[in-house]
This record gives sequence, C-alpha cells and structure tokens, in this order.
Amino acid sequence: MIKSESRSQKAFKNTVVSIIYELITLICGLILPRLILSAFGSSYNGLTSSISQFISVISLMKAGISGVTRAALYKPLAEGNNKEISEIVSSTQCFMRRVALLFLLFTAIFACVYPFLVKQDFSWGFAASLVIIISLSTFVQYYFGITYQMLLAADQREYIVYLAQIMSTVINTLVASLLIYLGASIHIVKLGSALAFAISPLLIYRYSIKHYSIDKKANPNMNRISQRWDAFGHELANFVNSNTDIIVITFFLGVKEVSVYTVYSYVILSIRKVVTNLISSFGAAFGNMFAKNEKELLHENLGIFELIVFSVTAIVYGVTLPMITPFALLYTHGVTDISYNRPLFGYVITIASAFTCYRIPYYMVTTAAGHYKQTRNGSFLEAIINIVVSIVFVLKFGIVGVAIGTLVAAIFRSTQFAVYMSRNILIRRLSKYFMHVIISILIIIIVSFTGAMIGVKTDNWGAWIEKAALLTIEATALTLAFDLLLWKDDLMRFVKKGMGIFKYGSGKKRGG
Repeated sequence: MIKSESRSQKAFKNTVVSIIYELITLICGLILPRLILSAFGSSYNGLTSSISQFISVISLMKAGISGVTRAALYKPLAEGNNKEISEIVSSTQCFMRRVALLFLLFTAIFACVYPFLVKQDFSWGFAASLVIIISLSTFVQYYFGITYQMLLAADQREYIVYLAQIMSTVINTLVASLLIYLGASIHIVKLGSALAFAISPLLIYRYSIKHYSIDKKANPNMNRISQRWDAFGHELANFVNSNTDIIVITFFLGVKEVSVYTVYSYVILSIRKVVTNLISSFGAAFGNMFAKNEKELLHENLGIFELIVFSVTAIVYGVTLPMITPFALLYTHGVTDISYNRPLFGYVITIASAFTCYRIPYYMVTTAAGHYKQTRNGSFLEAIINIVVSIVFVLKFGIVGVAIGTLVAAIFRSTQFAVYMSRNILIRRLSKYFMHVIISILIIIIVSFTGAMIGVKTDNWGAWIEKAALLTIEATALTLAFDLLLWKDDLMRFVKKGMGIFKYGSGKKRGG
C-alpha cells in the first residue's frame, strides 16, 4: 500500500495538480478547435463535436459503477483491508469487460445509422469511418484504466490521474497540430488523438498495480457493487444534461449550429471542470468521514465546502456571463460561414452551468453516504425535464431553447439534492442553501451590470484580458465582503485549514 497521508495532504496535492491540469487543458482545448475551424470550417468542427457527444452515450454503459465502486472502497481503504479492496476491484473489472463488448456492438450500429443524420453535408463512408475513429479514442480513454481511476479517486489520489491526463493532453495537442499543419485529413488527425489518449489509462493502470496490493485472482463479488443500477439514474441525468443540447441541435438545427454551441459550451465546460476538479477530493474525504462516523466533522466541513463552491461559482460565472460572447467573437474571428454572436444563448447557458455547480456539495455528501436508490427518481425526472423543455423550445428559440431546458433541469436537480441531504443525511436548515444561491446570483448580476457599463466588446485579446481581470477583481471583492458578512465562521475555519495545508505544502510539519 502507498505511504499514509492525511486528508489535507492529499487535498493539497489534488488541488495543485488539478489547477495545472485545468490550465493545460484549457490552453490545449483552445488551440485544437481553432485549428480545426480554420483548416476545415464550421461543418467539420460541428461534425466531430456532434459525433463525440453521441459517442459519449457509452458512458451510460458504465453508469452507476463509478460512484458505487468509490463508495464501496471508502471503508476498506480507511481500514487497509486489501482483501475487500481486491474483491471490489475484481468485481468492477468483470463488469467493465462486459461493457467493452456492448460498446463494440454500439459502435457498429451507430457507425451505420449516424451518417444518415448528416447526409446533406457528408457522404456515408466519410461520416461512418470518422465515427469509428472517434469511438476508438473514447473506448481507449474510458475502458483500459477506468477501474483503477476509480480506486485512485476513492483514495483521494486523483493527482495521479491528472498527471497522466496532462501527458496525454499535451501529446494529443502536439500530434494533432502537427498533422493539421502538414495538411492531414480530419480522419488522420482524430486517429492521432486516439493514439495519444491511449497513454493516460495505461499509465494509471501501471501505477495502481505497482502501488496497491491488489490480488488479481480475487473472486469478483457483485454484491459489493449491488447499487450500481440505483446509481444508473444519477449517471443518466448527468449524461442527459451533458448531451441533450447537442443531440437536439443536431436533429433540429444542423451541424453548423452545433459548432456555435460547442464554442460557447467549451468555455462553460472548462470553467465547470475547474470548479469541479478543484474540489473533487472532498468527495473521497466525505466518504472517509462517513466510514469513520465523524458526524460533527462532516457538518463542519460541509459548511466550508459550501462556502468554497458558492464563492468560486459566483466569481467565475460573474466574469463569464458578460465576457463569454466577446470571447466567442474573438475566438471565431475570420470564420464567416455562420454567426457566433449569440449573447442571449451565452447568458442562459452560463446561469444553467452555475446551478449545476451549486449542487456539488449536496451531491457529493449524498453519494459519499451511498444514498443512490433514495435519490434515483429525482435523476429520472431531471432527464425528462431537460428533454421535454429542450424539444418544446428549440423550434421557436433555436439553441437558446435547448439552453433553457438545461437551466430548468439544473435548478430542479440542485434544489432536490439540497432538500434531500438536509432532511435525510445531515439534518440542517434549507435556508442556508437558498441564501447561498441568492447571494451568488446577486454577485453575478452586479458584475454583469458593471461589464455592461464599461463595455466588454473588444477587437483584441489584450483588451479582453484586461476587462476580464477588472471584473474578476470586482467579483472577488464582492464575494469576500458577503462571505465576511454572512458566513464569517465558515470563512475563518476555511482560512485556518488553508493555512495548515499551506504549511504542509511548504514542507513544515503539521498534524494529520
């Protein structure tokens, strides 16, 4: 087993490496779509984005297993029980091997059907072969190292996963950029990406086998991951909210509108990943606290966790709301086959993403406690809301309509998680959740109003960065002022814990 570290020590490593990972991912993610837009045009960018989103349906094949495996691993990891750890890992591996076979069947069917959706723009053979290549990338990325990725996440060692993904991301960007520069076809570019992303799961597998005492001959016991079907509803909801928009746009509006959507959603998804990855280690920490029955510590840390999530969300989305459309226009400068000036769409999708972040503390506590079955129906209802509202509004409002569907579903699900957790897991008043939401939205509105007053439209990146920096300073100052006024105790506890982690990071001795 790996040398023991405190939860704070692991949190420090996860935070530092996740920041580096998100910065690299953000930079690389800006480079490649822009190169594809310039070299191939909006239709090709929309096509590859659409295929990737459809292919992400394979994530449903592993739905339920990720969260349940992590929840099952918290206790044996806390106790150092290698026998139970090996049985859970073996059970997950057995399940994922079956998933791999289903994936092959899904890919074959999808490669035959999807080309008919885009037949006006691309030939059947062109689209079908691209589906297969992009599927290969996703297959390698998800299924060779997914079991051990769950193990590392449950042990609060996600920094290992981030390091492996950093290597794959950088190599992918270098390889794909070189291929585009050399004039390679989109098929060759995506094939290069598939090979680059194969590196990450292999590194994760190699590290896990070397540093954990896993008995590869352990008999799988599916009872240890018996809640995987109850967790399916949660994964289904996540899938619907991540993919409904592009799927509906592809059916009703076409691949060029998909390209517009992906430019805006890339910014939103990158920001959401920054927020999520910065605090993802809390999920394993909460699981460890539940395993040790540390109820008082759970209440204290939830307050700190709420403060972090809502404060960070207010700051980053307060800046995003006024700056996302100017970003899209600068990023697509010179691309004239469709208009990327969609401010209303930018506003709606930004607020929807903020509400998705608001649920994080309550979702993490609920899943750490293993309450999958109890919250399953809420996941189904969220999926239904998103689909119905998106389809109803897409014909009248275009891509804004599908963003409205995402927003309505996000508001419902975030509130539902807060209500359930507060009444069934950590008993507390709901007023704190609603006050956090109100203050966060208020900060976003104030910062956006300031952006409108100073004028955020720019014709160069330097001016865009300058205005974004000014709004960031304002958002941070407003957030700290409200935190001091309303949640001073949580803020002081956060500062105290942060100083302890900083001392650890500086090499000074600290308690566990």
